[in-house]
Amino acid sequence: MPALKKGLQQLAILLQLLWAFLPGILFILFAYVFFTGFVQGKDIILTGLKSRQTGLFFVVGLLFWVLITWYTSRLIAYNHDRLFQVARKGLYHTPRILGYACFTITIIALVVLVPSESNNLKQWMIVSIAAIGYATLHPLFEKIKNKSNKKALILYRNWLWLVFTIIISTMVLLNSIEGYTCLLPLLQAGYLFLVITRKKISETSLKQSPKAAHKYLINTRLAYHDLVVWIFTDKEGKRDPLKKELMTQTEQNIFGWFNIFSFAAMLIYFAAVFSISFSRYITALPIILLSFGILLGAGNIITLFSLKQKMNLHFLVLVGIFMAGLFNETHDVNLMPLKETNQYHARPSLRGHFNRWMEERKNQLDDSSTTNFPIYFVMADGGASRSAYWTASVLGKIQEKSSGNFSKQLFCLSGASGGNLGNLSFYATLLAPSETNTIKTIQDYLSNDFLSFPLVRLLGPDIILPLVPFHLLNDRAAALEKSFQSTKKENEITRLMNLPFSALQLHHDSSCVKPLVFINCTRMQDGTPAVVSNINIEKNVFGKRIDVLKSLDSSQDLSVATAVALGARFPYFSPAGRIGNQYFVDGGYFDNSGAGVVHEMLLDLHSMIMDSIRSNPQHPYKKIRFNVLHITNETETEKSIEKTHPLVNDLAAPVKTMLGSYARQTDINNLRLYKYLLEIYKGDTTYQSINLYKKGEEEDYPMNWSISDQSLGRMNKRLAAHEGITRIVQSINY
Repeated sequence: MPALKKGLQQLAILLQLLWAFLPGILFILFAYVFFTGFVQGKDIILTGLKSRQTGLFFVVGLLFWVLITWYTSRLIAYNHDRLFQVARKGLYHTPRILGYACFTITIIALVVLVPSESNNLKQWMIVSIAAIGYATLHPLFEKIKNKSNKKALILYRNWLWLVFTIIISTMVLLNSIEGYTCLLPLLQAGYLFLVITRKKISETSLKQSPKAAHKYLINTRLAYHDLVVWIFTDKEGKRDPLKKELMTQTEQNIFGWFNIFSFAAMLIYFAAVFSISFSRYITALPIILLSFGILLGAGNIITLFSLKQKMNLHFLVLVGIFMAGLFNETHDVNLMPLKETNQYHARPSLRGHFNRWMEERKNQLDDSSTTNFPIYFVMADGGASRSAYWTASVLGKIQEKSSGNFSKQLFCLSGASGGNLGNLSFYATLLAPSETNTIKTIQDYLSNDFLSFPLVRLLGPDIILPLVPFHLLNDRAAALEKSFQSTKKENEITRLMNLPFSALQLHHDSSCVKPLVFINCTRMQDGTPAVVSNINIEKNVFGKRIDVLKSLDSSQDLSVATAVALGARFPYFSPAGRIGNQYFVDGGYFDNSGAGVVHEMLLDLHSMIMDSIRSNPQHPYKKIRFNVLHITNETETEKSIEKTHPLVNDLAAPVKTMLGSYARQTDINNLRLYKYLLEIYKGDTTYQSINLYKKGEEEDYPMNWSISDQSLGRMNKRLAAHEGITRIVQSINY
């Protein structure tokens, strides 16, 4: 029983330590899971190391995260005098271990970038080596510290700073995974030496004359000294007053350097917050690491104040944000004045547009040699830039291989999330001069970094956005829209993204009828499907689908980029966008392919065609064959069904079921459309799928708003060798 009691007491102390340093631990765990377990995280690392300047910012971000993790954790440790009485070693070692672990997690993430069956073994080896390294180096450095005088320690430190400079310069110049993997452990060991020896360097001169130092501390009472005293001491603590003042004096120097380095890192961070070009320049990886430092520092400072005031300030901050949100809407959809009032209410009906579209192709339809007139309906799955790049590249290749004839038989573009961006990117090339290189224009645009600017808004400013008055700062969704509208090299797609959506309206007095556009969304409050389109969304055709443009005031408009982003608001990366009292999110919540709206169109158009044929058996509409081109980017591997833990079953069964139903609902919509086409064409398949993945392939392409050059290269190889594109080109009438 005494042994059991002692064990429980030690467990309780351990839990208290974990709770005291929980924020730092959570950031380390999140970094490990994201950068090693997700394709998106690995691709962000590849993008972050694409050049020397991004490599430099990566190192700066990492060192800032390490510094904040170690130093702010020390602040928490200094103010836990009660815990200090029972867990002195724990409070002493934990901040150092957390900073040390930041290096370890980063090294693991770099080592497992290349898929390998031995990656799990590599991770365990790195963790084991790091643990042995800490257990070996820590007492060794303590021994060096104890046996060396101040002059020797200063010499060691100065040489170490020189070595640090050489190591960092070498890593940046090499800018290779191997270089970072080999040299980061040296920085890790140097970090440990600095944090162990830094106190004795400051403390030695004071110990030589403690009374004088004590008298000096009492008499000066400088504001800076008072701040350091307040931060590093627990007023209810029972430590010796002289030791407290000696400790405070030793901390003043490092506290100043900590603030200088933090200020420099924060300048980089805030430059990224307010400048889209700078955020793209440093890329997402340094932004994530800098944000870890900013968020952890802010969280630990609030914890420090909570300890000082003996109250939970985290709760008060959350209450303040909640209360401010009652009066300050932070996620309004960006709207602009409409040039022609009620223009959206004058959009053509589906049948009216179809008849006009067919009239444009009357000569081809009436040609006696034409027995089959294919009309193409494109559906594009969501999937951020992965989907956008694949969708637009496939459409662009079909357009080029068919000598431009594909667009003449393209009736509509329907999609969700990134599929919408791909559709509109291709749409923009249809408006470009004939000599435009379609695929190059598309790929130049969609290889841009759309992630970094909204990401830096997400990991910081958006958390306190309700507290920012007068809409001085836009949210991350607006930052995503701006990313669509602003690229290094302007082209037809960039110009289209800056146009009002009313510019896409179908004017039947023109000589060229444009394809229909369907940007699928979902109303957050009740899950009702919604759509942004350049035709009128009639109730008798599209049922209860919400026509988003009718939700606008008669004098309001929105940009093409805003419309695309509205259909790509997948929380938590993008919040629901507010129009009036309605909030709209990603179309993928209800239909991730756009199949529903296509199916409803086909039902109505087929009914009209059959009526025309019944009244005139020789009507040329009998040549029409609807073809659905489904561009998808999901693996076809069957997921294994595993046993669920009883606790998960009791607490999370509804959540797991709803999450799973999103994907299955899209599959059912696609299957329903596929079977409908089989039915009307007597078993002849006109539903064709162009998938990024081959059957049996594991998910290997990142679903980010930014894609590394390595992933883009693999996608281009898949595009060049895809067996389905040639079949589609051959089926197009010339």
